Amino acid sequence: MASRRSISSQKKHDSDSDSEPDHDHGHNHGHSHSIFSSHTHDSSASSATAEKLMSAFQGRGSDRGTQITLVGLVANIALTAIKGAAGYFTHSAALIADAGHSLSDLLGDGVTLVCWRLSRKPPSEAYPFGFAKFETLGTTTVALFLVGGALGLGFHSYHLLLSTLSETASNLPAGPIQELLTNVTSAAPTAPSLGHAHGHSHSHGHDVLNPNALWFAALGVIAKEWLYRITKSVADQENSSVLLANAIHHRSDAYSSLVMFFAILGTWWFPALPLDPLGGMIVSAVIMKQSVDLLYGVYGDLTDAGIPRETRRSLKQTLDPLLASSPSLLAIRQIRGRRAGSLIFVDLTAEVPNSLSIHDATALEGKISETIKAARREVAEVRVKFQTVD
Repeated sequence: MASRRSISSQKKHDSDSDSEPDHDHGHNHGHSHSIFSSHTHDSSASSATAEKLMSAFQGRGSDRGTQITLVGLVANIALTAIKGAAGYFTHSAALIADAGHSLSDLLGDGVTLVCWRLSRKPPSEAYPFGFAKFETLGTTTVALFLVGGALGLGFHSYHLLLSTLSETASNLPAGPIQELLTNVTSAAPTAPSLGHAHGHSHSHGHDVLNPNALWFAALGVIAKEWLYRITKSVADQENSSVLLANAIHHRSDAYSSLVMFFAILGTWWFPALPLDPLGGMIVSAVIMKQSVDLLYGVYGDLTDAGIPRETRRSLKQTLDPLLASSPSLLAIRQIRGRRAGSLIFVDLTAEVPNSLSIHDATALEGKISETIKAARREVAEVRVKFQTVD
């Protein structure tokens, strides 16, 4: 006759079962592929820079996640003001749109800061399993901000493109090209206009695009890629999905600034071509792709998907030394886990002799929990179910 009992310990989150599919839903923060480098591994230089910057915010936040988010918040305020003013004075619609994206990053930083701080609160009577899923909530919200920003930028650039083509057609002599452009602009479907229409024309002398806009677009690329790297460095160390989402939000601005750089350059070289609004549409597509990736990443958390097979195998291997050294632990079965933000909750079945006392079972459970938590710092809680065998 088999007897069973359950005991638990507190510390982090993951969901797992031997029959579960091998999906990680975007929680692997080891490295990132990007157009800036084929493998953007966290370097010691990025970590050192992050440490120096966060020390300046030590009095305003007690943890690394808070400090790095405050660094990003201050940087985004500066970038929004600089790129917005530069876009206005250089008559670059692309740069103004890029400033609007930096402004959306301010909202993302605010959501990240609130959700990160909430997720670190200790369990309460209302939330006995802790507040870790506020990280998932924050990641989802940041992703939705990105979706909204991508749609707004896309619609704005679309309207600006139609306006540019229409003006170009009106200035052309009668002919097949003029007729083609007129037909295209008149037949194009209207789309809702989200955001502000800046209406900068490239055909009038006082509104000609100033090539100095290139410097500000380049500043955006460098600053936002740097913010991405230092934020991702902390996200990897804290295994935080919401910090990773904020880092990706930074990188989306780096992407947009890079495309804007080439759009402004192209508009300067070929002023008759609508490269500026086309650049905005390309950026919109890039940002939408990243936001969809973020939403897919939190889908597993929201649906309580299990941890991947590789993680389960790693957890089982972690217990191999304990299996070899403890005669009362016969086998480990049915390791499962589920995620909540950056935390993992694990449960497993341990086979023990039916002669094992309750006192020894309690001590064995403590060893199992301590062993797993020592190897995987993201594990918040380990529940052990004992099954006795003859």
